[in-house]
Amino acid sequence: MAEAGKPAYKRVLLKISGEALADRTSGYGIGTDVLRVVAGEIADINKLGVEMAVVVGGGNIWRGAQ
Repeated sequence: MAEAGKPAYKRVLLKISGEALADRTSGYGIGTDVLRVVAGEIADINKLGVEMAVVVGGGNIWRGAQ
């Protein structure tokens, strides 16, 4: 258990699906509004001293989904 005010983990791996970053209007591509929110949240976590690795999915590319 972490002390009050300290993160529970020093390092975190965040896996985001490509679909989660999709443009809300068109439903595909990467939405800049969504990306700004996610980037801001990652920056906030970094300010706490947590090292974060981010993996963005690309499963639909590999599977050939339209």
